[in-house]
Amino acid sequence: MQLNPDIIARGLVRHWNYFSHHIIASPGMAHPMQACFEEAYVVMGAARTMPLLDDARMTAIVRRFNGRMMEYQGVHHPDMFDMGYGYNFDDKGMVNCSCVADNASTANGMLEGVRCFPHLPENPKVLASVKRYIDHCLENYLTDKGVMGVGVLNHKVNPEGMAEYWCADSLFAAVLIRYASLSGETKYYDAAVPMIEYIATFDYKNTLWGEWSKSAPQQILLYTGEGLVAALASKEMKQRLQRPLANVIQFSPKADPEERVPAQAPNLVEAELQAAAKAQGHTIWSRLQDRWAEFAEWFHQNQMAEGMFEHPANDHFRCYEPGLSWLMLEAAQHIEGCGWLESVAAKQLRLMADDGGKRYYGLRANDFASGLALLSFATAATLLKARDAAGWEKAVQSVFDRGEEMW
Repeated sequence: MQLNPDIIARGLVRHWNYFSHHIIASPGMAHPMQACFEEAYVVMGAARTMPLLDDARMTAIVRRFNGRMMEYQGVHHPDMFDMGYGYNFDDKGMVNCSCVADNASTANGMLEGVRCFPHLPENPKVLASVKRYIDHCLENYLTDKGVMGVGVLNHKVNPEGMAEYWCADSLFAAVLIRYASLSGETKYYDAAVPMIEYIATFDYKNTLWGEWSKSAPQQILLYTGEGLVAALASKEMKQRLQRPLANVIQFSPKADPEERVPAQAPNLVEAELQAAAKAQGHTIWSRLQDRWAEFAEWFHQNQMAEGMFEHPANDHFRCYEPGLSWLMLEAAQHIEGCGWLESVAAKQLRLMADDGGKRYYGLRANDFASGLALLSFATAATLLKARDAAGWEKAVQSVFDRGEEMW
């Protein structure tokens, strides 16, 4: 199954219409969404949507977000971005949380604006702001092997068990790679190397908080996948990752026997994240390829007939899932041998374009899920427009002609 221009146009216009009427499109300074990291994915989607629908308001969304993040940088915690929550202090004056991972999503949203709109005059200031955040984290939250910790959590810097954190390493590595590609400062590619090794070799089924089984694989797949894909799509990183493993993991919890849960997906087979299942290479690059192959196989094996994926243990976490198509399409375009993932993404996007996806994910109601969906549709539409610009314009015009489909 390939991407259908009519389906993608309908899904994109619905989400564009929602966010173009959302307070996020307002020029006011009030926080339009409590969690800034969630807002960042809307910003990324808006940046990609602007040339697809010729709507300059999408550029304004990006510029206002970047301006607010720069204005509030350091207010939450020195050199860190505002998160929109976690402001309460303990009796020593330490903020509740200022997390590397959540800040990294914000930074990635800012960098996407620079990438998509390279002509904006404030871009040097945006890059300087992101660099300030990067350098703070590299100075304060790294292990001696170059692995990133959680940052400030529960009023403590890298509390017990969180001196290494998979989510922080993945999202921060993506920041390093994207910043280096935009700024030309290649030392930040080098800083990402141990973090990429970490996320390529970590045991995601036996984490401190048990995210895989207690919340949802989708959460791990989305956030880890962002770092994996950023590294795999980078020629600069490929050169740097052709080296033996440095065995950077120090603090990962001991793996316990796994409780077997019967599969519900109709096409699920024995697809598990087990490093011992097959012989693997000994370079970071080969382990990175193997890990993404495992993730990609999960997408294939766990997709339900309707287009969603194996239901998470806690349905609250299904809100992460609409971003999976974005990652799959990034991989399909930029990673050799991943073109087949377009078919998996096409099925999910078909669901999200219609009322079934609206009900299942809470689209146009749950802002985080909706922002991830906007980003997925915008990524698919960018691919389709590059293939056939006239066909894309026809599909968009058809949606506008049938105005009821905008809602």
